[in-house]
Order: sequence, then C-alpha cells, then structure tokens
Amino acid sequence: MSPLKNVVLVGASGSVGQAILNGLLASATGFNITLLVRAGSSSKIAQEGHADVKVVRGDLSDNAFLQSTLTGQDALVVALNAAPDSLELQSRLVDAAAAVGVKRVIPTDFGSDVTNPKVVEVVPLFQGKVDATKHIKDVVAKNPTTTWTAVINGPFYDWCLARNIFGLDAKNRTATLYDDGTTKFDTTNIVSLGKVVSGILTVPDEFANRYAFVSEFTVSQNDILDALLKATKTDRKDWTIEHRTTADLRKSGFEKLAKGDFSGAIDLIGSALFQAGLGSDYSTIRKLDNALVGLEKGDLVDVTTNVVQRI
Repeated sequence: MSPLKNVVLVGASGSVGQAILNGLLASATGFNITLLVRAGSSSKIAQEGHADVKVVRGDLSDNAFLQSTLTGQDALVVALNAAPDSLELQSRLVDAAAAVGVKRVIPTDFGSDVTNPKVVEVVPLFQGKVDATKHIKDVVAKNPTTTWTAVINGPFYDWCLARNIFGLDAKNRTATLYDDGTTKFDTTNIVSLGKVVSGILTVPDEFANRYAFVSEFTVSQNDILDALLKATKTDRKDWTIEHRTTADLRKSGFEKLAKGDFSGAIDLIGSALFQAGLGSDYSTIRKLDNALVGLEKGDLVDVTTNVVQRI
C-alpha cells in the first residue's frame, strides 16, 4: 500500500493533536490534512491557514456530516482524551470512517501499554481505551477495507517532566522517589508523536491491524534525577528527597478520584510506572517499531536539559 496522504485529524488543538499535526506538516510524505472541529469550538489551531491544512467545522454527533467529511479520506487520526464522552465520539467516528471506506484508523491511545493486563488492573481507567479498541477491531472485522493501528509510547517524557508528573521538580529541587526509585519504564517525547504517526501512514502495510510500540528512553526515577542533576549542575545534597511507596500513590489516586479530583488518574498511572514487575518497561518484551517510523533513541541528558531551560 502506498502512503496514506489524505488524513483527517480530530483533536488538533490539544497537546497531542498539535504534536501530531506538526509532524504531519514536517513530513516529506506530503500529507493533505483535514482538521475536523466541533462547531462552536473556541479552540485555536495555530496551523489554521497553512496551505496543506483544511479546517472543517460541524456537528460531530451528525453521522451524515461525519461520513461526508470522511469520504475520500485515507486515514482518520483521533487525538482526544480518554474520557468516556471522547471515546464515545471516537466510536462514532470509526463507524463513519468504516462506512465510507477510510483505509486506516489511528485511535486515541498514545500512552501506557494497555495490552498489559497488569497495567490495566492498576489503572482501571485504561479499560475505556481497551474497550474502544475492541470496538474498532469489531468494526474492522466487518469492514475489511478499513484497518487500524494503535500507538503505545509510554508517558510523554518532555511533557511529564515539565509538569513534575514523574515526582521530580527541577525548579524547587524536590524529588519523591517511589519504592526504591529504580523501576524502569519506557517513555517517549510528545514532540516525537508526529514522526511516529507520519511514519505509520507512510508505510501503512507494516502496521495494519496491530499495536505499534515505540520508546525513546527506558528509564527509572533515579535515572531521571541523575539527568536533572547534570542539567541543573547540582548534587543530591542540594535536593530535598522524599521516599514513598507505590501502594501509597495508588491509594492517593483512588481517594482523589472518589472526591472528583481527576488528578488522581495521574497518581494511578505513576503507580503503574514505578511499581516493579508490572511491565511498564515494555521494550524488554516487545519489538520496538522505532526503525520503521524513523524514531531514534534519545539522549536523556540533552532532552532533560532542554526541558529544564524552558521551565
């Protein structure tokens, strides 16, 4: 199959969508991009007006509108959050895409390894992504012209580090290490998502009806802290370091969610990353697709230094 050049992207105003859109625009493949936007949305899309970008606004609950927009398109890329209403919208988009013969659907995964039951058990919120992908598989089975690829990339290294999500605060020089801080997990920069998605759409036969696994770093909290020490030219004695358990972090996550505080989801994801034996270092058992999409392993200190300079 030749490259899938006509692409509809949903969610282009978000962090993930922006990264994907920038990568598509930077690719030598020459994508023709349609941004599907909810009518009345006040979200700003920086690339609106680009020669290769068309913006279509309308009622995303209107199946006829969705089918009309998707007719003649090669691929649908969904970059929404994993909230139930977003996943419900994704299912409607997938149904419409299959009905008009869109060749490839890339759903809104872009995160932890939801193919790992241990990870889903620790982070039950991931079950929504699992169920959404099952729906895609069922639709594709009935409409074989349409195929799917879901991306597993781990947490976004640059994005999470800038927001202290790894428990490491470079600005205030504080660190919370969970268990012993040595559990490894795979992670990818959010800015690399565009290269990953454009790579999949450029060689689509390599990725038909499967998960794509990518990773720029396989690191532990201690590895990140060491990189931060180099980036900030400090020593551990210059930092305030606290030790907690992943069990405490998971408990905190559920307590926050019970109170309607959805930052608890980040605690649950962190407990899955930092707990030994769960397999968040999926590169140890999966063959990575980095080479197929042109993604190289990163330099942890360089990327960490760049993040520190921006915060």
